[in-house]
Amino acid sequence: MQQLRVLIVDDEAHFRAPIRAVLESAGMEVMEAGTATQMDAIMSRFEVDMLLLDVNLPGEGGLQIACRLKQTRRIEIIMMSALGDVEHRVNGLSSGADYYLPKPVDIRELLAVMQRCRRYSSVEKTVPTPWQFQATKWLLITPDGVEHQLSKSERDILDRLISLAGKPVTRQQLYAAMGVPNYPPESRSLDIHITRIRRRFTTATYAIPIKTVRNVGYLFFETVRVHH
Repeated sequence: MQQLRVLIVDDEAHFRAPIRAVLESAGMEVMEAGTATQMDAIMSRFEVDMLLLDVNLPGEGGLQIACRLKQTRRIEIIMMSALGDVEHRVNGLSSGADYYLPKPVDIRELLAVMQRCRRYSSVEKTVPTPWQFQATKWLLITPDGVEHQLSKSERDILDRLISLAGKPVTRQQLYAAMGVPNYPPESRSLDIHITRIRRRFTTATYAIPIKTVRNVGYLFFETVRVHH
Protein backbone atom coordinates (compact mmCIF):
# COMPACT_ATOMS: atom_id res chain seq x y z
CA MET A 1 0.00 0.00 0.00
CA GLN A 2 1.22 3.49 -0.87
CA GLN A 3 2.68 5.49 2.01
CA LEU A 4 0.08 7.77 3.56
CA ARG A 5 0.99 11.45 3.30
CA VAL A 6 -0.38 13.49 6.21
CA LEU A 7 -0.34 17.25 6.77
CA ILE A 8 -0.79 18.58 10.32
CA VAL A 9 -2.16 22.13 10.33
CA ASP A 10 -1.95 23.64 13.81
CA ASP A 11 -0.39 26.88 15.03
CA GLU A 12 1.15 25.22 18.10
CA ALA A 13 4.46 23.54 17.26
CA HIS A 14 4.55 21.73 20.61
CA PHE A 15 1.22 20.09 19.69
CA ARG A 16 2.36 19.05 16.20
CA ALA A 17 5.73 17.58 17.18
CA PRO A 18 4.66 14.52 19.23
CA ILE A 19 1.90 13.64 16.78
CA ARG A 20 4.35 13.83 13.91
CA ALA A 21 6.79 11.57 15.73
CA VAL A 22 4.15 8.90 16.33
CA LEU A 23 2.79 9.02 12.78
CA GLU A 24 6.28 8.81 11.26
CA SER A 25 7.06 5.82 13.48
CA ALA A 26 3.92 4.22 12.04
CA GLY A 27 5.37 4.59 8.54
CA MET A 28 3.56 7.72 7.38
CA GLU A 29 5.04 10.73 5.60
CA VAL A 30 4.21 13.78 7.71
CA MET A 31 4.42 17.50 7.01
CA GLU A 32 3.50 20.49 9.19
CA ALA A 33 1.95 23.93 8.73
CA GLY A 34 1.01 26.61 11.22
CA THR A 35 -1.36 28.64 9.03
CA ALA A 36 -3.64 28.28 6.00
CA THR A 37 -1.04 30.13 3.91
CA GLN A 38 1.66 27.62 4.84
CA MET A 39 -0.76 24.77 4.21
CA ASP A 40 -1.60 26.05 0.72
CA ALA A 41 2.09 26.40 -0.11
CA ILE A 42 2.74 22.78 0.85
CA MET A 43 -0.34 21.48 -0.97
CA SER A 44 0.69 23.32 -4.13
CA ARG A 45 3.82 21.15 -4.23
CA PHE A 46 2.66 17.85 -2.75
CA GLU A 47 -0.42 15.64 -3.02
CA VAL A 48 -1.76 15.21 0.52
CA ASP A 49 -3.95 12.24 1.49
CA MET A 50 -5.11 13.35 4.94
CA LEU A 51 -5.31 16.62 6.85
CA LEU A 52 -5.17 16.92 10.65
CA LEU A 53 -6.72 20.36 11.01
CA ASP A 54 -7.04 22.65 14.01
CA VAL A 55 -10.21 24.77 14.21
CA ASN A 56 -8.69 27.91 15.71
CA LEU A 57 -5.95 29.16 13.41
CA PRO A 58 -4.61 32.67 12.80
CA GLY A 59 -6.12 34.10 9.62
CA GLU A 60 -8.33 31.62 7.80
CA GLY A 61 -9.84 29.24 10.34
CA GLY A 62 -10.23 25.48 10.19
CA LEU A 63 -13.95 25.51 9.36
CA GLN A 64 -13.36 27.77 6.36
CA ILE A 65 -10.37 25.68 5.23
CA ALA A 66 -12.37 22.44 5.40
CA CYS A 67 -15.23 23.90 3.41
CA ARG A 68 -12.87 25.28 0.76
CA LEU A 69 -10.82 22.11 0.34
CA LYS A 70 -13.80 19.77 0.15
CA GLN A 71 -15.14 21.75 -2.80
CA THR A 72 -11.94 21.32 -4.83
CA ARG A 73 -10.08 18.23 -3.59
CA ARG A 74 -10.59 14.63 -2.57
CA ILE A 75 -8.92 14.65 0.84
CA GLU A 76 -9.71 13.21 4.25
CA ILE A 77 -9.97 15.86 6.98
CA ILE A 78 -9.80 15.13 10.70
CA MET A 79 -10.62 18.28 12.64
CA MET A 80 -9.16 18.86 16.11
CA SER A 81 -10.26 21.44 18.66
CA ALA A 82 -10.44 22.20 22.35
CA LEU A 83 -14.09 23.06 21.65
CA GLY A 84 -15.68 19.64 21.89
CA ASP A 85 -19.40 20.17 22.51
CA VAL A 86 -22.08 18.95 20.12
CA GLU A 87 -22.61 22.27 18.36
CA HIS A 88 -18.93 22.64 17.54
CA ARG A 89 -18.74 19.03 16.30
CA VAL A 90 -21.76 19.67 14.09
CA ASN A 91 -20.17 22.82 12.68
CA GLY A 92 -16.91 20.97 12.01
CA LEU A 93 -18.56 18.06 10.25
CA SER A 94 -20.96 20.31 8.34
CA SER A 95 -18.02 22.31 7.01
CA GLY A 96 -16.58 19.17 5.41
CA ALA A 97 -14.51 17.40 8.06
CA ASP A 98 -14.71 13.61 7.98
CA TYR A 99 -14.16 13.31 11.73
CA TYR A 100 -13.92 15.63 14.74
CA LEU A 101 -11.64 14.99 17.71
CA PRO A 102 -11.57 17.09 20.89
CA LYS A 103 -8.24 18.25 22.30
CA PRO A 104 -6.21 17.01 24.04
CA VAL A 105 -6.09 14.31 21.38
CA ASP A 106 -5.59 10.72 22.49
CA ILE A 107 -3.03 9.33 20.04
CA ARG A 108 -4.63 5.85 20.10
CA GLU A 109 -7.99 7.31 19.13
CA LEU A 110 -6.36 9.43 16.44
CA LEU A 111 -4.68 6.40 14.87
CA ALA A 112 -7.96 4.47 14.96
CA VAL A 113 -9.84 7.35 13.36
CA MET A 114 -7.20 7.74 10.65
CA GLN A 115 -7.44 4.05 9.84
CA ARG A 116 -11.23 4.28 9.71
CA CYS A 117 -11.18 7.37 7.49
CA ARG A 118 -8.76 5.72 5.10
CA ARG A 119 -10.85 2.55 4.90
CA TYR A 120 -14.07 4.55 4.41
CA SER A 121 -12.40 6.61 1.70
CA SER A 122 -11.30 3.54 -0.27
CA VAL A 123 -14.85 2.16 -0.14
CA GLU A 124 -16.31 5.54 -1.10
CA LYS A 125 -14.24 5.62 -4.28
CA THR A 126 -15.85 2.42 -5.56
CA VAL A 127 -19.34 2.51 -3.99
CA PRO A 128 -21.11 5.89 -4.19
CA THR A 129 -23.11 6.67 -1.05
CA PRO A 130 -24.98 9.91 -1.71
CA TRP A 131 -27.73 11.36 0.40
CA GLN A 132 -31.15 10.23 -0.81
CA PHE A 133 -34.50 11.94 -0.33
CA GLN A 134 -38.03 10.64 -0.81
CA ALA A 135 -40.39 13.56 -0.37
CA THR A 136 -43.62 11.61 -0.85
CA LYS A 137 -42.63 9.06 1.80
CA TRP A 138 -41.06 11.67 4.10
CA LEU A 139 -37.76 9.76 4.14
CA LEU A 140 -34.14 10.86 4.27
CA ILE A 141 -31.57 8.15 3.55
CA THR A 142 -28.16 8.92 5.03
CA PRO A 143 -24.83 7.91 3.39
CA ASP A 144 -24.74 4.71 5.47
CA GLY A 145 -27.97 3.55 3.77
CA VAL A 146 -30.23 4.01 6.81
CA GLU A 147 -33.78 5.31 6.21
CA HIS A 148 -35.01 8.02 8.57
CA GLN A 149 -38.65 9.01 8.88
CA LEU A 150 -39.01 12.77 8.88
CA SER A 151 -41.35 15.05 10.78
CA LYS A 152 -43.44 17.55 8.80
CA SER A 153 -41.10 20.47 9.52
CA GLU A 154 -38.01 18.39 8.65
CA ARG A 155 -39.61 17.24 5.42
CA ASP A 156 -40.71 20.75 4.42
CA ILE A 157 -37.30 22.31 5.11
CA LEU A 158 -35.28 19.54 3.45
CA ASP A 159 -37.60 19.43 0.45
CA ARG A 160 -36.91 23.10 -0.28
CA LEU A 161 -33.16 22.91 0.46
CA ILE A 162 -32.66 19.76 -1.62
CA SER A 163 -34.75 21.02 -4.55
CA LEU A 164 -32.29 23.93 -4.72
CA ALA A 165 -29.16 21.96 -3.75
CA GLY A 166 -26.02 23.98 -4.40
CA LYS A 167 -27.88 27.29 -4.21
CA PRO A 168 -28.57 29.47 -1.16
CA VAL A 169 -32.18 29.31 0.03
CA THR A 170 -33.49 32.40 1.80
CA ARG A 171 -35.10 32.39 5.21
CA GLN A 172 -38.28 33.68 3.58
CA GLN A 173 -38.35 30.71 1.19
CA LEU A 174 -37.83 28.24 4.02
CA TYR A 175 -40.50 29.80 6.24
CA ALA A 176 -42.89 29.71 3.27
CA ALA A 177 -42.08 26.01 2.80
CA MET A 178 -43.03 25.46 6.44
CA GLY A 179 -46.35 27.23 5.86
CA VAL A 180 -45.35 30.44 7.70
CA PRO A 181 -44.98 33.07 4.96
CA ASN A 182 -45.52 36.02 7.32
CA TYR A 183 -43.00 35.28 10.04
CA PRO A 184 -41.90 37.97 12.53
CA PRO A 185 -38.36 39.28 11.84
CA GLU A 186 -37.17 38.23 15.30
CA SER A 187 -38.38 34.63 14.85
CA ARG A 188 -35.72 31.97 15.52
CA SER A 189 -38.03 29.03 14.78
CA LEU A 190 -36.25 28.17 11.54
CA ASP A 191 -32.82 28.21 13.19
CA ILE A 192 -34.06 25.90 15.94
CA HIS A 193 -35.38 23.45 13.34
CA ILE A 194 -32.10 23.54 11.40
CA THR A 195 -30.10 22.93 14.59
CA ARG A 196 -32.26 19.90 15.40
CA ILE A 197 -31.85 18.54 11.88
CA ARG A 198 -28.07 18.94 12.09
CA ARG A 199 -27.92 17.18 15.44
CA ARG A 200 -30.15 14.34 14.28
CA PHE A 201 -28.19 13.67 11.11
CA THR A 202 -24.64 14.03 12.41
CA THR A 203 -22.54 11.02 13.39
CA ALA A 204 -18.83 10.29 13.73
CA THR A 205 -18.57 9.63 9.96
CA TYR A 206 -20.92 12.10 8.32
CA ALA A 207 -22.88 15.30 8.90
CA ILE A 208 -25.85 16.59 6.99
CA PRO A 209 -24.38 19.09 4.49
CA ILE A 210 -26.36 22.17 5.45
CA LYS A 211 -24.33 25.36 5.46
CA THR A 212 -25.38 28.68 6.99
CA VAL A 213 -25.23 31.49 4.44
CA ARG A 214 -24.81 34.68 6.43
CA ASN A 215 -27.56 37.28 6.03
CA VAL A 216 -29.34 35.01 3.52
CA GLY A 217 -30.40 31.62 4.84
CA TYR A 218 -29.09 28.09 4.32
CA LEU A 219 -27.51 25.94 1.62
CA PHE A 220 -27.50 22.15 1.02
CA PHE A 221 -24.08 21.71 -0.58
CA GLU A 222 -23.82 18.02 -1.54
CA THR A 223 -25.37 15.93 -4.30
CA VAL A 224 -28.69 14.31 -3.39
CA ARG A 225 -30.45 11.45 -5.14
CA VAL A 226 -34.14 12.36 -5.20
CA HIS A 227 -36.83 9.66 -5.47
CA HIS A 228 -40.33 10.71 -6.50
